[in-house]
Amino acid sequence: MANELEKYNAILFLELRPWLNSDEPDLKFRQRFAEVEKEYYTYRPNYELDFIKPLSYFRKYYKAIIDREAVIFLNDLHTNVTASETVEEKKYHVHTALARTLSRTFRDVVQILTERNYSPDHFDLNLGSNPKNRSLSDESFVVHYLKHELVRLHLEIQESYTDYLKEERLSEEEVYFKYYNESAPQPSLIIPAENYPDIPSPVTLKTEEQEKEYGTTFKSLRSDLRPEEKGIYSYDQLIKNPSRFAQFEEDLYSHELIDQNYQFQNKHGQKQYLAACYHQLIRKGYFRDRIFPGNIQVKPLFIRKFLDHRYNTNVDKQFRNWDGQQDKLWKYVEKIYWLDQILSC
Repeated sequence: MANELEKYNAILFLELRPWLNSDEPDLKFRQRFAEVEKEYYTYRPNYELDFIKPLSYFRKYYKAIIDREAVIFLNDLHTNVTASETVEEKKYHVHTALARTLSRTFRDVVQILTERNYSPDHFDLNLGSNPKNRSLSDESFVVHYLKHELVRLHLEIQESYTDYLKEERLSEEEVYFKYYNESAPQPSLIIPAENYPDIPSPVTLKTEEQEKEYGTTFKSLRSDLRPEEKGIYSYDQLIKNPSRFAQFEEDLYSHELIDQNYQFQNKHGQKQYLAACYHQLIRKGYFRDRIFPGNIQVKPLFIRKFLDHRYNTNVDKQFRNWDGQQDKLWKYVEKIYWLDQILSC
Protein backbone atom coordinates (compact mmCIF):
# COMPACT_ATOMS: atom_id res chain seq x y z
CA MET A 1 0.00 0.00 0.00
CA ALA A 2 1.28 3.45 -0.90
CA ASN A 3 2.35 5.82 1.82
CA GLU A 4 -0.13 8.70 2.04
CA LEU A 5 2.00 11.08 4.15
CA GLU A 6 -0.28 10.58 7.13
CA LYS A 7 2.12 12.37 9.50
CA TYR A 8 2.00 15.47 7.34
CA ASN A 9 -1.79 15.38 7.46
CA ALA A 10 -1.60 15.06 11.26
CA ILE A 11 0.69 18.12 11.42
CA LEU A 12 -1.66 20.18 9.28
CA PHE A 13 -5.08 19.05 10.50
CA LEU A 14 -4.98 16.55 13.36
CA GLU A 15 -3.25 15.81 16.66
CA LEU A 16 0.20 17.06 15.63
CA ARG A 17 -0.91 20.60 14.74
CA PRO A 18 1.96 22.72 16.13
CA TRP A 19 -0.33 25.51 17.32
CA LEU A 20 -2.07 23.11 19.70
CA ASN A 21 1.02 22.53 21.83
CA SER A 22 3.50 25.31 21.05
CA ASP A 23 3.06 26.71 24.56
CA GLU A 24 4.33 23.51 26.18
CA PRO A 25 7.80 23.58 27.82
CA ASP A 26 10.67 22.86 25.45
CA LEU A 27 11.81 20.14 27.86
CA LYS A 28 8.82 18.02 26.85
CA PHE A 29 9.82 18.27 23.22
CA ARG A 30 13.36 17.27 24.08
CA GLN A 31 12.00 13.93 25.29
CA ARG A 32 9.72 13.55 22.27
CA PHE A 33 12.60 14.37 19.96
CA ALA A 34 14.72 11.64 21.59
CA GLU A 35 11.92 9.12 21.03
CA VAL A 36 11.56 9.68 17.28
CA GLU A 37 12.74 6.48 15.62
CA LYS A 38 15.40 6.72 12.94
CA GLU A 39 14.53 5.79 9.41
CA TYR A 40 17.16 5.04 6.78
CA TYR A 41 17.08 5.49 3.02
CA THR A 42 17.14 2.26 1.07
CA TYR A 43 18.88 4.10 -1.76
CA ARG A 44 20.84 7.27 -2.08
CA PRO A 45 18.75 10.46 -2.35
CA ASN A 46 19.57 13.09 -4.93
CA TYR A 47 18.60 16.15 -2.92
CA GLU A 48 18.31 17.43 0.62
CA LEU A 49 16.78 20.50 2.21
CA ASP A 50 19.14 23.25 3.34
CA PHE A 51 16.87 25.05 5.79
CA ILE A 52 17.42 27.25 8.83
CA LYS A 53 18.87 25.26 11.72
CA PRO A 54 16.25 24.39 14.37
CA LEU A 55 17.45 25.81 17.66
CA SER A 56 14.61 24.73 19.96
CA TYR A 57 13.57 21.15 20.72
CA PHE A 58 10.08 22.04 19.53
CA ARG A 59 11.52 22.71 16.08
CA LYS A 60 13.91 19.76 16.23
CA TYR A 61 11.06 17.42 17.08
CA TYR A 62 8.87 18.53 14.19
CA LYS A 63 11.80 18.53 11.77
CA ALA A 64 12.61 14.97 12.84
CA ILE A 65 9.11 13.64 12.19
CA ILE A 66 8.88 15.51 8.87
CA ASP A 67 12.25 14.08 7.80
CA ARG A 68 11.30 10.58 8.92
CA GLU A 69 8.02 10.63 7.03
CA ALA A 70 9.84 11.79 3.89
CA VAL A 71 12.27 8.85 4.08
CA ILE A 72 9.41 6.38 4.63
CA PHE A 73 7.49 7.89 1.71
CA LEU A 74 10.44 7.60 -0.69
CA ASN A 75 11.42 4.12 0.50
CA ASP A 76 7.84 2.93 0.07
CA LEU A 77 7.69 4.34 -3.44
CA HIS A 78 11.02 2.75 -4.29
CA THR A 79 9.75 -0.63 -3.04
CA ASN A 80 6.55 -0.39 -5.08
CA VAL A 81 8.32 0.67 -8.27
CA THR A 82 10.95 -2.04 -7.91
CA ALA A 83 8.33 -4.73 -7.29
CA SER A 84 6.23 -3.70 -10.30
CA GLU A 85 6.47 -6.10 -13.23
CA THR A 86 5.43 -3.74 -16.01
CA VAL A 87 6.35 -0.23 -17.07
CA GLU A 88 2.73 0.83 -16.71
CA GLU A 89 2.66 -0.31 -13.10
CA LYS A 90 5.82 1.65 -12.38
CA LYS A 91 4.35 4.75 -14.03
CA TYR A 92 1.20 4.34 -11.96
CA HIS A 93 3.10 4.41 -8.65
CA VAL A 94 5.19 7.42 -9.67
CA HIS A 95 2.20 9.31 -11.03
CA THR A 96 0.15 8.59 -7.90
CA ALA A 97 2.94 9.89 -5.65
CA LEU A 98 3.33 13.11 -7.64
CA ALA A 99 -0.14 13.91 -8.92
CA ARG A 100 -2.22 12.69 -6.00
CA THR A 101 -0.35 12.38 -2.70
CA LEU A 102 2.09 15.26 -3.08
CA SER A 103 -0.30 17.46 -5.01
CA ARG A 104 -2.94 17.13 -2.28
CA THR A 105 -0.39 17.89 0.45
CA PHE A 106 0.84 20.96 -1.43
CA ARG A 107 -2.74 22.30 -1.41
CA ASP A 108 -3.11 21.50 2.29
CA VAL A 109 0.04 23.42 3.18
CA VAL A 110 -1.15 26.45 1.22
CA GLN A 111 -4.45 26.30 3.08
CA ILE A 112 -2.77 26.33 6.50
CA LEU A 113 -0.28 29.04 5.55
CA THR A 114 -3.20 31.20 4.44
CA GLU A 115 -5.49 30.44 7.38
CA ARG A 116 -2.79 30.92 10.00
CA ASN A 117 -1.15 33.81 8.15
CA TYR A 118 2.31 32.29 8.63
CA SER A 119 5.23 34.14 7.08
CA PRO A 120 9.02 33.57 6.96
CA ASP A 121 9.26 36.92 8.75
CA HIS A 122 8.11 35.14 11.89
CA PHE A 123 11.27 33.03 12.19
CA ASP A 124 13.90 34.02 9.61
CA LEU A 125 16.38 36.43 11.18
CA ASN A 126 17.95 36.94 7.76
CA LEU A 127 14.76 38.74 6.79
CA GLY A 128 15.12 41.11 9.70
CA SER A 129 12.47 39.46 11.85
CA ASN A 130 12.55 39.90 15.59
CA PRO A 131 9.68 37.71 16.78
CA LYS A 132 8.10 38.74 20.06
CA ASN A 133 5.78 35.74 19.95
CA ARG A 134 7.97 32.62 20.26
CA SER A 135 5.04 30.27 19.72
CA LEU A 136 4.10 31.94 16.45
CA SER A 137 7.74 31.82 15.34
CA ASP A 138 8.01 28.08 16.06
CA GLU A 139 4.70 27.23 14.41
CA SER A 140 5.60 29.16 11.28
CA PHE A 141 9.01 27.45 11.15
CA VAL A 142 7.37 24.00 11.17
CA VAL A 143 4.86 24.68 8.41
CA HIS A 144 7.42 26.42 6.21
CA TYR A 145 9.88 23.57 6.67
CA LEU A 146 7.15 21.19 5.51
CA LYS A 147 6.35 23.52 2.62
CA HIS A 148 9.89 23.34 1.23
CA GLU A 149 10.32 19.63 2.00
CA LEU A 150 7.39 18.89 -0.32
CA VAL A 151 9.27 20.63 -3.14
CA ARG A 152 12.32 18.53 -2.34
CA LEU A 153 10.23 15.35 -2.50
CA HIS A 154 8.74 16.35 -5.85
CA LEU A 155 12.17 16.99 -7.36
CA GLU A 156 13.54 13.79 -5.80
CA ILE A 157 10.88 11.61 -7.40
CA GLN A 158 11.29 13.27 -10.78
CA GLU A 159 15.04 12.76 -10.69
CA SER A 160 14.80 9.15 -9.53
CA TYR A 161 12.11 8.02 -11.96
CA THR A 162 12.58 10.10 -15.10
CA ASP A 163 11.59 7.19 -17.35
CA TYR A 164 8.27 6.67 -15.57
CA LEU A 165 6.86 10.20 -15.58
CA LYS A 166 3.43 10.58 -17.17
CA GLU A 167 3.57 14.37 -17.21
CA GLU A 168 6.20 16.88 -18.23
CA ARG A 169 9.06 17.25 -15.77
CA LEU A 170 9.01 20.47 -13.77
CA SER A 171 11.97 22.61 -12.76
CA GLU A 172 12.31 23.81 -9.18
CA GLU A 173 11.07 27.25 -10.23
CA GLU A 174 8.05 25.68 -11.93
CA VAL A 175 7.18 23.59 -8.86
CA TYR A 176 7.13 26.68 -6.64
CA PHE A 177 5.05 28.59 -9.17
CA LYS A 178 2.58 25.77 -9.82
CA TYR A 179 1.87 24.90 -6.20
CA TYR A 180 2.67 28.07 -4.26
CA ASN A 181 2.28 30.78 -6.91
CA GLU A 182 5.64 32.23 -5.98
CA SER A 183 9.24 32.25 -7.13
CA ALA A 184 11.73 29.71 -5.84
CA PRO A 185 13.97 30.99 -3.01
CA GLN A 186 17.34 32.39 -4.02
CA PRO A 187 19.70 30.86 -3.21
CA SER A 188 17.89 27.56 -3.51
CA LEU A 189 16.96 25.60 -0.38
CA ILE A 190 17.16 22.35 -2.38
CA ILE A 191 20.77 21.22 -2.67
CA PRO A 192 22.54 18.05 -3.87
CA ALA A 193 22.54 15.36 -1.19
CA GLU A 194 25.93 14.78 0.40
CA ASN A 195 27.44 12.23 2.78
CA TYR A 196 25.29 9.31 1.66
CA PRO A 197 27.67 6.48 0.74
CA ASP A 198 26.64 5.03 -2.57
CA ILE A 199 25.24 1.71 -1.37
CA PRO A 200 22.06 0.24 -2.87
CA SER A 201 20.35 -0.82 0.35
CA PRO A 202 20.80 -0.95 4.15
CA VAL A 203 21.83 -4.62 4.01
CA THR A 204 23.14 -6.07 0.77
CA LEU A 205 24.32 -9.67 0.67
CA LYS A 206 26.01 -11.03 -2.42
CA THR A 207 24.09 -13.43 -4.62
CA GLU A 208 25.50 -16.76 -5.79
CA GLU A 209 26.16 -15.21 -9.20
CA GLN A 210 28.16 -12.41 -7.62
CA GLU A 211 30.14 -14.88 -5.56
CA LYS A 212 31.06 -16.76 -8.74
CA GLU A 213 32.23 -13.50 -10.25
CA TYR A 214 34.44 -12.86 -7.25
CA GLY A 215 35.67 -16.43 -7.38
CA THR A 216 35.06 -17.34 -3.75
CA THR A 217 32.98 -16.52 -0.73
CA PHE A 218 34.28 -14.27 1.99
CA LYS A 219 36.09 -16.00 4.84
CA SER A 220 36.54 -14.21 8.14
CA LEU A 221 40.14 -14.41 9.28
CA ARG A 222 40.77 -13.66 12.94
CA SER A 223 44.46 -13.04 12.60
CA ASP A 224 46.98 -10.87 10.77
CA LEU A 225 46.77 -11.11 6.98
CA ARG A 226 49.87 -9.44 5.63
CA PRO A 227 53.59 -9.50 6.43
CA GLU A 228 54.70 -7.66 9.54
CA GLU A 229 55.58 -4.02 9.04
CA LYS A 230 57.51 -1.73 11.33
CA GLY A 231 55.32 0.57 13.40
CA ILE A 232 52.16 -1.50 12.98
CA TYR A 233 50.80 -3.48 15.91
CA SER A 234 49.33 -6.94 15.51
CA TYR A 235 45.76 -8.21 15.43
CA ASP A 236 46.08 -9.86 18.83
CA GLN A 237 47.54 -6.72 20.38
CA LEU A 238 44.73 -4.45 19.20
CA ILE A 239 41.48 -6.37 18.66
CA LYS A 240 39.35 -6.64 21.79
CA ASN A 241 36.64 -9.03 20.53
CA PRO A 242 37.63 -11.12 17.47
CA SER A 243 34.08 -12.43 16.96
CA ARG A 244 32.54 -8.96 16.89
CA PHE A 245 35.32 -7.63 14.67
CA ALA A 246 34.87 -10.54 12.25
CA GLN A 247 31.19 -9.63 11.89
CA PHE A 248 32.18 -6.05 11.10
CA GLU A 249 34.55 -7.24 8.36
CA GLU A 250 31.79 -9.37 6.87
CA ASP A 251 29.74 -6.17 6.70
CA LEU A 252 32.63 -4.39 4.97
CA TYR A 253 32.59 -7.14 2.36
CA SER A 254 28.80 -7.15 2.02
CA HIS A 255 28.84 -3.42 1.34
CA GLU A 256 31.68 -3.79 -1.14
CA LEU A 257 34.29 -1.82 0.74
CA ILE A 258 36.70 -4.77 0.69
CA ASP A 259 36.93 -7.84 -1.53
CA GLN A 260 37.38 -11.48 -0.51
CA ASN A 261 41.13 -10.85 -0.15
CA TYR A 262 40.57 -7.98 2.29
CA GLN A 263 41.67 -5.55 -0.39
CA PHE A 264 40.02 -2.12 -0.18
CA GLN A 265 37.87 -1.57 -3.29
CA ASN A 266 38.69 2.16 -3.50
CA LYS A 267 35.68 3.24 -5.54
CA HIS A 268 34.68 6.90 -5.75
CA GLY A 269 34.07 8.38 -2.31
CA GLN A 270 34.91 5.19 -0.46
CA LYS A 271 38.00 6.50 1.34
CA GLN A 272 35.83 8.92 3.28
CA TYR A 273 33.39 6.06 3.93
CA LEU A 274 36.10 3.70 5.17
CA ALA A 275 37.66 6.38 7.40
CA ALA A 276 34.22 6.91 8.98
CA CYS A 277 34.09 3.16 9.64
CA TYR A 278 37.41 3.40 11.49
CA HIS A 279 36.08 6.17 13.70
CA GLN A 280 32.89 4.25 14.42
CA LEU A 281 34.90 1.18 15.47
CA ILE A 282 36.89 3.33 17.87
CA ARG A 283 33.73 4.91 19.20
CA LYS A 284 32.14 1.49 19.76
CA GLY A 285 35.17 0.14 21.63
CA TYR A 286 36.47 -2.49 19.21
CA PHE A 287 40.10 -2.03 20.25
CA ARG A 288 42.05 -2.64 23.43
CA ASP A 289 42.95 0.32 25.62
CA ARG A 290 46.56 -0.80 26.16
CA ILE A 291 49.13 -2.95 24.43
CA PHE A 292 51.15 -5.54 26.32
CA PRO A 293 53.96 -6.08 26.95
CA GLY A 294 54.93 -2.47 27.53
CA ASN A 295 51.65 -1.13 28.88
CA ILE A 296 51.39 1.20 25.85
CA GLN A 297 48.25 3.31 25.54
CA VAL A 298 46.46 2.63 22.24
CA LYS A 299 46.12 5.78 20.12
CA PRO A 300 43.81 6.35 17.13
CA LEU A 301 46.93 6.57 14.95
CA PHE A 302 47.85 2.96 15.85
CA ILE A 303 44.39 1.80 14.87
CA ARG A 304 44.33 3.70 11.59
CA LYS A 305 47.73 2.27 10.58
CA PHE A 306 46.67 -1.26 11.55
CA LEU A 307 43.46 -1.10 9.53
CA ASP A 308 45.14 0.57 6.54
CA HIS A 309 47.72 -2.21 6.52
CA ARG A 310 45.01 -4.86 6.84
CA TYR A 311 43.02 -3.47 3.88
CA ASN A 312 46.06 -2.39 1.87
CA THR A 313 45.13 1.28 1.65
CA ASN A 314 45.86 4.69 3.16
CA VAL A 315 43.00 6.85 4.45
CA ASP A 316 45.18 9.04 6.68
CA LYS A 317 43.91 12.29 5.14
CA GLN A 318 40.25 11.31 5.37
CA PHE A 319 40.70 9.97 8.91
CA ARG A 320 42.24 13.26 10.07
CA ASN A 321 39.55 15.26 8.27
CA TRP A 322 36.87 13.46 10.27
CA ASP A 323 38.85 14.20 13.44
CA GLY A 324 38.21 17.88 12.92
CA GLN A 325 34.56 17.47 11.95
CA GLN A 326 33.03 15.27 14.63
CA ASP A 327 29.48 16.61 14.34
CA LYS A 328 29.55 16.13 10.59
CA LEU A 329 31.02 12.66 11.05
CA TRP A 330 28.23 11.42 13.30
CA LYS A 331 25.57 12.84 11.00
CA TYR A 332 27.28 10.94 8.20
CA VAL A 333 27.33 7.70 10.20
CA GLU A 334 23.67 8.08 11.21
CA LYS A 335 22.71 7.89 7.53
CA ILE A 336 24.35 4.46 7.13
CA TYR A 337 22.06 1.91 8.76
CA TRP A 338 24.47 -0.97 9.17
CA LEU A 339 27.33 1.20 10.45
CA ASP A 340 25.16 3.21 12.83
CA GLN A 341 23.72 -0.02 14.28
CA ILE A 342 26.90 -2.07 14.82
CA LEU A 343 27.09 -3.50 18.31
CA SER A 344 29.45 -2.09 20.91
CA CYS A 345 32.25 -4.20 22.36
